[in-house]
Amino acid sequence: MGLQTKIRNKLQGLQRVNIWLFDYFVRKPRSFVWIIGLLLNFIIGFIDYITGYEIGMGVFYLMPICLLSWLINRKAGIIMSVISTVTIISTDILAGKVIHNYFIDSWNLFIHFSFFTIVVYLIYQEKMLSDKSERLTLRLQKALDEIKTLSGLLSICSSCKKIHDDNGHWKQID
Repeated sequence: MGLQTKIRNKLQGLQRVNIWLFDYFVRKPRSFVWIIGLLLNFIIGFIDYITGYEIGMGVFYLMPICLLSWLINRKAGIIMSVISTVTIISTDILAGKVIHNYFIDSWNLFIHFSFFTIVVYLIYQEKMLSDKSERLTLRLQKALDEIKTLSGLLSICSSCKKIHDDNGHWKQID
């Protein structure tokens, strides 16, 4: 078995796990998803505190933000963005960061929050497109099923334009 095949198999396995996790969270109530999001934020904040303020952990805060944005709504994602931004500054201060220039630190926090908000917006747009695509696929499938049903009801010869009746005879269309 080649390296590409092994990698492809691993990725397919990860994709199955992701689908299973997604299906699991979709069936849970919103309060459960909120609790998981807050718990993730707390765990990431704790790791951020342990690693110190010198190591940037901002990208990891996207996990709870994306979770809430996709499974609940855009407002929940923005609220989690605020919570994550507050967690970032709190862990930095608790880890011993001394703020020498409030403007620079405020700017950095603004950039974090802006980045989080842009991601929330993009996820919301992708969710809307995904939902619309799913609805259109269902409508197309329904129309296709209806066409299959209707095509079985009336047989028309494409070359001579005659109709096949219930007795098995071909009749000319008037």
